[in-house]
Amino acid sequence: MEANRKHFQSLASLQLIAIIAVVMGHLWFCEVKMMKSLCVSFCFVYSGFFTAMFHRFDSSYGLKDHARFMWDKLSKPYPVYFLSFVIYFISNIVWNGTYSMQSDILLAHLTLLSPWIPNADFYYGYNAVTWFVCVLFFLYLMAPLAVRALRQLKVTWQVLLMAALLALEFIGGYTATPESDSLWLNHYHMYQFPPMRLLDFGTGIIIYNITTTTGWKRLQAKLTPSLSTCIEVVGVLLFALLYWVQRNYLFELCYRAFCILFPAVVVLLMTFVLTSSNMGQISKILCLKPLPALSKISLEIYLLQIVVYYLFKPLFAMAGVDQMPLLYFLLQNSILIVVAWLIQRYYAKPINRLMTKAWERCFERKRHKTQQN
Repeated sequence: MEANRKHFQSLASLQLIAIIAVVMGHLWFCEVKMMKSLCVSFCFVYSGFFTAMFHRFDSSYGLKDHARFMWDKLSKPYPVYFLSFVIYFISNIVWNGTYSMQSDILLAHLTLLSPWIPNADFYYGYNAVTWFVCVLFFLYLMAPLAVRALRQLKVTWQVLLMAALLALEFIGGYTATPESDSLWLNHYHMYQFPPMRLLDFGTGIIIYNITTTTGWKRLQAKLTPSLSTCIEVVGVLLFALLYWVQRNYLFELCYRAFCILFPAVVVLLMTFVLTSSNMGQISKILCLKPLPALSKISLEIYLLQIVVYYLFKPLFAMAGVDQMPLLYFLLQNSILIVVAWLIQRYYAKPINRLMTKAWERCFERKRHKTQQN
């Protein structure tokens, strides 16, 4: 049990590092567009993997079960998601004295439908990163269908299916230069459009299904901690090599699909899943403090990065800190971590408990009425 707990911690730390890379790309190193794309893909693959691991969606799974599943999934991010818009509007009022709001854009976000509208004003809205939660909501909504459909296929056919879909996406997104239009898919369809992210989510499900095969378990049983360390080092180096090749030679071929998700993200996640039974040194490093503690607020860090930046930006400008990029970045993220921790502990957790109790009371009342009838 302790080994499994540490294994989950190491994977959660990987997701945290991916989110930190996204924050760096948004707030500091704006030129690392491909790394941001790769890390977002990792988060979707990660979500698919753990959804398949913890939710089997067997034949007894019904609409009530799915309603509870969606309630549990939304009760964690949605309160923070809603608060991010409140902080955005407060910062506008404090610093600009204006209260600009388009009700249709806000409604699209609050109903988690904004990524379905092919308009940047909608799918980015007042907090550009919130499209991630909207897409994640769609993926969770489709999770039972995706998990069951893939589970019915042999692992070999699952891998071939995913490779074929990625190849189609690669062809659809091919472009001779970054300025020219793709053959079928533009930036919106390849990045924000929810159904396209089923490829990422489904890849995570397939990775989990691979880990349940006899061959995978036999390979894991042969690993020692020293061999696991070697595999982790090779996996990280291969990931870095693939990213370097993609960044320097393949960017003009495709924005995301074949060049980014396959094989770099898959290599990284499968490396650390493979070494879970006998963790190597890199996995153990990922379990060192403060990474496990920070990984618990990774969602808050992601959702609040833009609004906290705009909230404190004028203060840093008054103090002249924005003239020192490194200090500016460190102070920004120190405040972001503190704000994320405060919101998670004193806002998100209490609301999550209230929502869970509300569901349980509602379910108990319905069950009591059914028994009486």
